[in-house]
Amino acid sequence: MNRGIAIHILFCVGVLSTEWTFGQQASIPLQRWWTIESERLALINDSTPTHLAEKPYQAKKTIGTDELLWLRQTRNYSKVGAKIFRDHLVDVRKDDYRIVIDPLFDITGGRDVADTGAFRSDNLLFNQRGIQLMGDIGNKFSFQTAFFETQTLAPDYVRRMHDASGVFPSYGRTKAFGKRGYDFALATSLLTYAPNQSITLQMGQGQQFYGHGYRSLLWSDASFVHPFAKASFDFLEGKLRYSVMYTELRSLERLPKGEVPESLFKPKSASVNYLSFAPSEHIEIGVFESTVWSRFDSTGTHPPPLWSAVPVVGLHSAINGLDEQNNSMVGLNLRVSPTPKIKLYGQLAIDDWASRRMAIQVGLQFIDVLTNGLSIQLEYNHTGDYMYASPYALQSYSHANQPLGHPAGGALGEQLAIFNYRKNRLMLEARAQRLMQSTGPMADYTTNPNIEMQPFIAWGTRQLYCAAAEIGWIIQPQTCTSLSAGITWRSENTQLVVAPLFDIETRYIWVGLKSHIFNSYSDF
Repeated sequence: MNRGIAIHILFCVGVLSTEWTFGQQASIPLQRWWTIESERLALINDSTPTHLAEKPYQAKKTIGTDELLWLRQTRNYSKVGAKIFRDHLVDVRKDDYRIVIDPLFDITGGRDVADTGAFRSDNLLFNQRGIQLMGDIGNKFSFQTAFFETQTLAPDYVRRMHDASGVFPSYGRTKAFGKRGYDFALATSLLTYAPNQSITLQMGQGQQFYGHGYRSLLWSDASFVHPFAKASFDFLEGKLRYSVMYTELRSLERLPKGEVPESLFKPKSASVNYLSFAPSEHIEIGVFESTVWSRFDSTGTHPPPLWSAVPVVGLHSAINGLDEQNNSMVGLNLRVSPTPKIKLYGQLAIDDWASRRMAIQVGLQFIDVLTNGLSIQLEYNHTGDYMYASPYALQSYSHANQPLGHPAGGALGEQLAIFNYRKNRLMLEARAQRLMQSTGPMADYTTNPNIEMQPFIAWGTRQLYCAAAEIGWIIQPQTCTSLSAGITWRSENTQLVVAPLFDIETRYIWVGLKSHIFNSYSDF
């Protein structure tokens, strides 16, 4: 463990408290179906200040997982039937602890009926198996861990994403699986200690999300998992929340090999300070600051500066500036809920004010439209030229070759419309998307934004149109595992001055068994 994380833990543990708290401090899965239902219950049923921008939610601070409607199962089952259709696979309960274990799956097969390329994708596969263990010890401590092993034969557009970045979208590095497949693993963990209702200390490996939208331009869950230490504090009867996080990131550029068989990757660290103010259930304002700290230079690997652990929002960017080797970003989140069933939201990200490297998001979400369980979300995202880039090659706002904000990077405009409907165990989702992005270096977060680039006549525009629909029936509510089927239509071309340079269409039809535990993104 590096010095920065250790300092954060010591700082957090040093805060004293005498008030007892509730049990089960576990976090709700950072997956769209869980967050939609949690937000719906929080906005409709709760008249107290609610902080919704920072995810994943802690179960008892937003809404208890037992309140999620698909977990309210009253039907009688046999012992075997209950294990399959209602309960955890293993559930050990004692007076002072509880441990649960569940299998996890994402096993889907399908076909891209529009693919006519050299690697004709007439038999596609995503074969992921995992296991999840969670528990409580006493009424202040919870733990969660999960491990996934995956082999896949992916659609051609996903293969092109992998070949461009060297990582599988949302997952990270891969090994070869057969002649044209990929093999990769993923592990997550979380330890949570809540000495009272106002303090939460966490440590583990996972993903974070800051924002109210489908995308986050500040810090999203679209990149690979990362180790972190985090502390959250509530003040003013819950109206004010302050959190600090320290995390380890990496580039995919190797250190000098030395004597080891395979050298490590060049590291970088990041800290996030976030202040959220919710004076009522109708409004929420958040101030965000993050800094990517240099950990490698000509002298080799070194720890971040000691003051990187100082948890004061605005301090790091005030000292560093926004475009130095310790690369800072600042931003704002805003939510206005004039009624419990309407959410207006926005986000501003400033990567560098002087060069106008900024991004903006505006969105509108309707909850329980026409009928209970139907959510409609409309969103617009814009990122400026060279967003997430840095003049220092290792200090781009990224982790494992994936931007920490919008997964497509800079120089883009995007419109999204998403429909979600759930009734009892039935789940329906439909999504339509249009994304326009420059093909020039201003869209590449690895480009040095301070180098003058000569335009190629006029840089072309990448145009992406995407529509996807999925229907599922939840067979295991504890892990939101469903029998599902879906279709993804995707049309992508690069438009130059006269005619398209290329035009690729995808019509991917699939069926499978899916545990909805975390999000994976390939819609960019």
